[in-house]
Amino acid sequence: MWVKKFHKDDVEDKRSPIPTQVVSNEEYLPRPQTKQQKQVEELIQSLATKYSKTAGLSRRDFLKTVNGMAVAFTAMNQVFGEYFQVQAEEMIDESAIKELWPKNEFIFDVQTHHVATGKTEPLGFRVMAWPFNKELEGKKPQKDDLKFNNYVKEVFLDSEVSVACLSGIASKVLDTMNGDEMVEARNNINAMSGSQRMVCHGPIAPYTPNFLEEAERQALDLNIDAWKFYTGVFEMNGEYSWRMDDEELIYPFYEKIKTWGKNIVCAHKGLPFRKPRPGEIDYTHPRDIKQASLDHPDLNFVIYHSGFRDQHMNLPPEDLYIDENAYMPYTTDICQDRIDNPGMTNVYMELGTTFGHTVITHPKICAHLLGQIIKAFGVDHVLFGTDSIWWGSPQWQIEALRRFQIPEDMQEKFGYAPITDEDKAKIFGLNSAKLYGVNVDETRQQIANDRMTHLKEVYLAEGGSPSNNIYGWVLG
Repeated sequence: MWVKKFHKDDVEDKRSPIPTQVVSNEEYLPRPQTKQQKQVEELIQSLATKYSKTAGLSRRDFLKTVNGMAVAFTAMNQVFGEYFQVQAEEMIDESAIKELWPKNEFIFDVQTHHVATGKTEPLGFRVMAWPFNKELEGKKPQKDDLKFNNYVKEVFLDSEVSVACLSGIASKVLDTMNGDEMVEARNNINAMSGSQRMVCHGPIAPYTPNFLEEAERQALDLNIDAWKFYTGVFEMNGEYSWRMDDEELIYPFYEKIKTWGKNIVCAHKGLPFRKPRPGEIDYTHPRDIKQASLDHPDLNFVIYHSGFRDQHMNLPPEDLYIDENAYMPYTTDICQDRIDNPGMTNVYMELGTTFGHTVITHPKICAHLLGQIIKAFGVDHVLFGTDSIWWGSPQWQIEALRRFQIPEDMQEKFGYAPITDEDKAKIFGLNSAKLYGVNVDETRQQIANDRMTHLKEVYLAEGGSPSNNIYGWVLG
């Protein structure tokens, strides 16, 4: 049974600042909760019960505070080992957190989503399961959970995101927003803020009617900031899978966009909806990126999800196994392509869902992931994305990356470099700003006094607090 994570948390009274189970936006199958994730879940609630009394708050309200966030990472460390920098006083003293973690990074979240007015979620048929799930009786999904207003709250009021990219999919099956709706949302956010708070993708595919004409309209009339492709689709309603290095199908597009002054091409790679059958080509594998990038050095290719595929997806939770050779299908392959081809300097790795997925499944997997990517591509080619609001507010992932470190024994064994504060600043936003042509100093000055900042100040002054909603689907 697929259920919303935050509705499941409500039934069990276990809302948390960080997810305790992998969630899905319906593009892929969520894996069952592991035993260790269950331990983290129980420990968070236990520690929150203890420290909320000192704070004079209910457990639920305490878990919405910065101290509650520190409790969550303390629980992660106790279960998995010391992957997150957190000190005991952070669970009781808010001033200690402000002193230890000055929040001055420029945060550019390059993967966010919301659903357009009048539309359901991507595969809305899952909603039909609700009447048959007695455990969730009375907890039907709210129609505005994933709409514009709640998106603004979760991304801009409840997190430190400065600039966000609104992304989508060119598919009638996975129907979220079309290009016009995404541009309208971008323009509305920037107009209401009085500054550049958002960029957006143009969702498109070779099977889009009048493909090149539509691409030109998106570029010249809508002025989209980049394009987003989804090469491995469901192959229905006239849609089909394809390769990024198909010279006949897609290379004319690459040549055209250069004449329009656009040079960013993004592609969903990894996270296939189902496990490929024997002998079947998985078009979400990033094997097609190498040739496309080498043939078009004046374009920039962004690999969404870093090509990650969960090789443990079909294993029972108790059999979670981390390969000591650190092989992760697809991600390791594209990293090797980059190592073997120094000319692939125009390829960037994006962390949306992948960071959130791995860091809560086992931080060791996340350490391998970040270690391999940084080693192969360089820290200046890694982009921060969260896949919010499926994963709730981006804030927990900001906190997780800010506190995360690859253990020294893994650095020595696998040749991974430590992730410095300067590295994290690049990943958080400086890399994306450079890619999208955003002047960080000017943008900082603009947003310091824009209407979104004033709205956030009022929101916080009137007691606004995070919802701790994780909107993605889990196995109930």
